[in-house]
Amino acid sequence: MRLTILDYKTNFNPDSSPDKLHERVAQRISEVCIKNEGLYIKLGQSIAIQAAILPTLYKKLFKKMFDSSNPLPFEDVLKVWNAEFPGSSLNPYFDFFDKIPVACGSIAQVHRAKLKNSDQVVAVKIQRPDIPIQMELDLFAYRTILYVYQNVFELLVYFIAHYVSDQIRKETDFINEARNSERTATLIAEDSLLKDKIYVPKVYWPLTTTRILTTEYVESGSRLTDVDSLESQGFTKKEVMDTAMKLFTQMLFTFGWLHCDLHPGNILVFEHKSKLKLGSIDHGLYIHLPNQFRRDYCLFVLDTDSIERIAQGWGIVNSDLFASATSLWPFKARAPSGQDGPLRGTSNSGYEILMLINELIFIVRCMRMMQGNNQVLGSPTNQINILALKWSRRWNDDQCPTAIITSIGGRWVEGIVKLWKFRTILILVDIGFFFTQVKHSIDDHQLYMSDSGGSLNQEGFEDILQRQLENLAKEEFGVALDDSAFMG
Repeated sequence: MRLTILDYKTNFNPDSSPDKLHERVAQRISEVCIKNEGLYIKLGQSIAIQAAILPTLYKKLFKKMFDSSNPLPFEDVLKVWNAEFPGSSLNPYFDFFDKIPVACGSIAQVHRAKLKNSDQVVAVKIQRPDIPIQMELDLFAYRTILYVYQNVFELLVYFIAHYVSDQIRKETDFINEARNSERTATLIAEDSLLKDKIYVPKVYWPLTTTRILTTEYVESGSRLTDVDSLESQGFTKKEVMDTAMKLFTQMLFTFGWLHCDLHPGNILVFEHKSKLKLGSIDHGLYIHLPNQFRRDYCLFVLDTDSIERIAQGWGIVNSDLFASATSLWPFKARAPSGQDGPLRGTSNSGYEILMLINELIFIVRCMRMMQGNNQVLGSPTNQINILALKWSRRWNDDQCPTAIITSIGGRWVEGIVKLWKFRTILILVDIGFFFTQVKHSIDDHQLYMSDSGGSLNQEGFEDILQRQLENLAKEEFGVALDDSAFMG
């Protein structure tokens, strides 16, 4: 870390190409992450996710972070098992236990097994043996890095350090993950919209500890974005993505209980009784969204007069920048008078720092993941309308209890007018989405009828939105984004 800071402080020159400097630093950081494994791999993956707004060399080096978790030797798996179940081998519990993991992560790996004297196939998640010891050291290093970077480079990042540390601790506690899983299963079972569409694997508590998690195994489940597998099962990309978006919006607006790692590998698609079903797995990272927060979040989108008040209540310095980040509308960044630097009391030029409450960081991350999932599938779902309709319905529900009181002053009528104005805009968005899909179909037909063997430059709805955001980022902030910036 000291070497990286010194390198940038002494060798960075805006008048000359910094490529060699970026390559040297990126190589150094990636080697540290791969060598130390564990939470360092998670750090590397975080950099990889954001690599599209970093120098190109970072993207090239950190892409491999998603494949950098090597499987544990089976001897280490047995050591963890014996530590959690002293004096007991695998034999009393399983008729079969596959020594080769079906998935490997930075914190744990998953093995397929069959319960003793049963036909039940289960997934056994085994935590890496060094995680309990290494975690606190890694988190201390993480907080130190953020603190130093904030003070050396004037990047306001330390405010998130303790919150992220707490979330990672929870993610490494498999008892907590099992409870999250069961809470989600209960909420879905009670929800008429999702109960027949979403499946959460059952937890087997006798074989679950803080470092071992045993659940039902989802047979024949494919990744959300595995197009070939979806089509082979007879599912359309639209029905799959529509269902995934319904899960996300119900969690965000109705449950107030949000799965914060909705990447394609954690949403499995399979057939159940000749119908589509999505399996939701890996429940280590969740956030709770209080009712007042969800109410303000809906009001924030539907009532622009309230943006400043809500933003200040959330501790956000610049409401325009926040609106751009969360609703994707092109608000202009404004520099406050009397403040020249990115941090209060500094004299360096720069933009005002955007202060977000902790939960919003995870919400925006999830939105980007869902946007990326939709884009990979060719934008079959008008996710803007699904999201916005849920916003408006939640807002309308919150207004109804006070309708009698507020109607005297005309506020209720005003609210209804705002609501229908908003929904009229959504109709126009739907029309635009429809014509985009028609154009896409025509392009597909032309490509099929063509004998040239070439390809057409087809743009889905998400691609158009992405292009607009790329232009906005370039014009407003001088940042050149590439496609992967929006892939979650």
